[in-house]
Amino acid sequence: MFAARLNGEANWNAAGETDRMRIWVGGRSPPKVRTLGAAGFVVGEVFETPGHSKLSPLADPSVPSRQPWELAQNLSRAHWGRYVAFLQGPAKATGVFRDPSGAFVCLVWSLGEGVYVVTSELSLAPSFVQPPQLALNWRNIARYLALPGASTTEPLFDGMAAVGPGELRMVGDGQAQSRLIWSPADFVSHEACDLSATGEELVRRVDECTFALGSGYARLMVEVSGGLDSAIVAASLCETGLVPRVTDWLNRAGDRQEADERSYAQAVADRIGVSLTVIPKPFTRLDVATLAEMGATTWPAITASDAGSDRDASTRLIDSQAHGLVSGQGGDGVFFQMPSALVFADAMRRNGPGTLFSSLLPDVARRTRQSVWSVLRQVRAERLGRSPPEAPSSTLISRDVRMEFKDAAHQWVLTARSQGVWPGKRLQIEALANAQVYLDDSRRHRQADPLFPLLAQPVVELCLAIPTPDLAGGAFDRLFARRVFAARLPEVVRRRRSKGDMSAFFAHLVAHNLDTLRPHLLDGCLCEAGILDRAMVERALDAQQLIWTGKATEILWAVTVESWVRYWQGRAPDAAALNPRR
Repeated sequence: MFAARLNGEANWNAAGETDRMRIWVGGRSPPKVRTLGAAGFVVGEVFETPGHSKLSPLADPSVPSRQPWELAQNLSRAHWGRYVAFLQGPAKATGVFRDPSGAFVCLVWSLGEGVYVVTSELSLAPSFVQPPQLALNWRNIARYLALPGASTTEPLFDGMAAVGPGELRMVGDGQAQSRLIWSPADFVSHEACDLSATGEELVRRVDECTFALGSGYARLMVEVSGGLDSAIVAASLCETGLVPRVTDWLNRAGDRQEADERSYAQAVADRIGVSLTVIPKPFTRLDVATLAEMGATTWPAITASDAGSDRDASTRLIDSQAHGLVSGQGGDGVFFQMPSALVFADAMRRNGPGTLFSSLLPDVARRTRQSVWSVLRQVRAERLGRSPPEAPSSTLISRDVRMEFKDAAHQWVLTARSQGVWPGKRLQIEALANAQVYLDDSRRHRQADPLFPLLAQPVVELCLAIPTPDLAGGAFDRLFARRVFAARLPEVVRRRRSKGDMSAFFAHLVAHNLDTLRPHLLDGCLCEAGILDRAMVERALDAQQLIWTGKATEILWAVTVESWVRYWQGRAPDAAALNPRR
């Protein structure tokens, strides 16, 4: 019945089937479907990892039947890309494996009688295959607002499950177990490596991943922020011959010095010989209609909260007919930008007390803007197990929510803790988990696929294997990346210590829209449910305080979640056991 109706849907096309499953694809640019013979299908793009066997053995009928977890393990070792794999073993259950980069959201729910739906977007599924028991899960909503980066694989609804990056989830035959096939912790190394050879390998992997991701698109748009990561990606596009495919090299400039990075971006453009398009960041009117635009998403569209920039990018993508949007997003975590005493903590564990007399200690103190004694106190606290867990992203949440989720963490981080990964590397893994937020739905991502070469699996695995002191030790952040890509970068970018700061821009954006945002939050669902602290929100929404408190981004996040909840409140009931207003 479901198959016949899907075959009649204008925007959906049958793309493959076995005795257990059928695949339909649709949307603006339907993904490729690759058969694995009796083993199943891969939906999306897969690229061979050099030095590993080809994909064909998975589909070779002479190979004995394997369990889905074995097939997923082999696939993740021999390939990388942007995909979801549907893997069949000898039993009746089917495994759904999401690639480690998490490029495609992967949702699963049951329609009963052994029928399961797997899709990348809740709103794209036709009405007759929507989850039959969809309900708002208020506990997960509170967790998401407290720690978005730790909650990107926790659905905000009952009635469905999400497959995390690198995770295999079994469906069918009464099975619901999941297994983490790929975890960042598996690639961590604390041992010294050949930095020269590793640097050459890093440049090669960035180039290969940039080319593989970009060459599948006739037209690309590239974001050039003026920072180190976007400069590395822009240079890689040049080195791999993809410049002719780029329609626009975009830089968004704020109206204040700290948010205006055009001189750095221009240096990058001059270095590779392209024309830079500088776009002033607009102060958008955030009316009720604008706030409601991105409600029909599976998770709140945090990356779309700057509606003016998001709309502009979407319009430019439509006008240029570019279907790939290239960015250096994720480089902060991959190359380790975070200023932290934990860099020195890893060095102490590797090299012992002699590290106290190295140049690393004063370098880390300068990077973290504190005394060497403060660095040593933090290192000692970590060794004694007193280091604080990940802090909530929002200071606007209520005390009860803060206490409930004070120990919450992404599955990758929990796995790293259980495997005894050193603290600096755990911080890097936490940053990689937080980067999953960049894949959120947005207006621009509805027009073009987000392409993040620095978050490609081969690049991430190599950088995880570089010990923290080698990757990030020194007076500059991302020191290793600065060194190995130095020949490609303008000197002004390579030696730049600061990052662009958009906090003032967002403070003025919020202040400009207080007449809408104040009632939207104070009279909203999140305050009523006790997730937000109403008194804290009211203080934060003071125009005189916004520029000093630095809470504008938190306010926009809360507004985005509030808008999302309001949209779904009219379409899904509250989960009875979790409704905080009863």
